Amino acid sequence: MQYIILDLEWNTAFDRVHKEFVNEIIEFGAVKLDEDLREVSTFSSFVRPVIEKKLTSRVRKLTHITNEDVQSAERYLPVTNRFSEWIGDDPETVVMSWGDMDIRALISNNGFAFRDVTIPYIHQYVDLQGCFMKQKGLPKAHQVGLSTAAEMIDIDPDTYALHRALGDSLLASDCFRAIYDDVDLEDYIVDVDEDFYQQMLFKPYIIKELTDTGVDKSMLDCSCIICGQPAAKLSDWRFSGSSFHAIYKCAPCNQKYRVNVQFKRQYNQVVSKKTVLKIKDKKKKKA
Repeated sequence: MQYIILDLEWNTAFDRVHKEFVNEIIEFGAVKLDEDLREVSTFSSFVRPVIEKKLTSRVRKLTHITNEDVQSAERYLPVTNRFSEWIGDDPETVVMSWGDMDIRALISNNGFAFRDVTIPYIHQYVDLQGCFMKQKGLPKAHQVGLSTAAEMIDIDPDTYALHRALGDSLLASDCFRAIYDDVDLEDYIVDVDEDFYQQMLFKPYIIKELTDTGVDKSMLDCSCIICGQPAAKLSDWRFSGSSFHAIYKCAPCNQKYRVNVQFKRQYNQVVSKKTVLKIKDKKKKKA
């Protein structure tokens, strides 16, 4: 058994051939741990970009990676070959990353480079961020960044080279060690199979029609904030921006409300978000 904690840095590039944006990987960083969580070795390498050769100012400022760093590096294929050889052939290897954005970027880059999204050297995967948050009892809606997680377990994140692939993977490794004894890791390990790739490639989208099967009609009701009684709908539901909107009124309280509801379809569920806002009486405001 061995664990690979992976972190990637990327540059947002526009693929003019397929007319879409790609998170083009510019740096690999990883730590290899044995079954006792002892560090065995590390991997670090820049990657020469081909979609967009110059880094954005945001990426340069955040990572301190320069255009010269990446232009003198090997391209994606030889770097991934070296990375695969570094991982080795242990059949019980578990690859981890802080959140699934890195694994999504890896799949995307594989698809661009080889026209094949499958990653032959990853068979089991753990979203370390999700594992950490569940162990700490934190809600999914408020994702915890790596630096914040470190502070929660009394680790000073400033002692690491943050926003660099190897530095972040080292910090993530320490976060993994901190929670290891309190989690059943088997509950978080997923097989990297066809369903996994479909899930990673799925692009969430906002539902724009109330007739969609994913719409929970109970979210379209409104109760008065003051008295708790059902409010009456005064207008039809309309979609604008990214939400549905309607006006309700509680007759006993003479209070109007603007109700906003958003439905977002993810791979295996629809996530709903609702806000109920009081509408101020303009006459009272003038008085």
